Amino acid sequence: MTQGMPATPDTRRSPGWTLWLFRVAVALELVSLLLQTGTAGELLEGVTSARVLHGGGSTFVHVFGLVTLVAAILVWRPGRGPWWPSVAGLVLLLAGFAQSAFGGAGQLALHVPVGVTLVVLATWLLVWSSLRRPSR
Repeated sequence: MTQGMPATPDTRRSPGWTLWLFRVAVALELVSLLLQTGTAGELLEGVTSARVLHGGGSTFVHVFGLVTLVAAILVWRPGRGPWWPSVAGLVLLLAGFAQSAFGGAGQLALHVPVGVTLVVLATWLLVWSSLRRPSR
């Protein structure tokens, strides 16, 4: 830095608290999605009591999807981070609702692939946020 020149902020990095919040939110979303895969497996095995757990688990997917979206927006604004995690968070939330609708309608040909896509997207967001360094 040249003397007399103000330091310019690194706009490629987010403040630590926004990135930390995003990591926690997307981790909770991923855990809820993975628990859903477990109850789905029980349903496929014929465990009828798993239906209540699987249906109730969708609430957590929706809540943590919304929290992930809000956290992604905070990474972007005011966090000075990239905008695309906000779009990915919105896709995660909307796809979660579509996933529930497909499952409720018994359309497993759509329900299962959307579920796999949700797990992949949440995993990708968690890996991305874990590799990202916050600004100081």
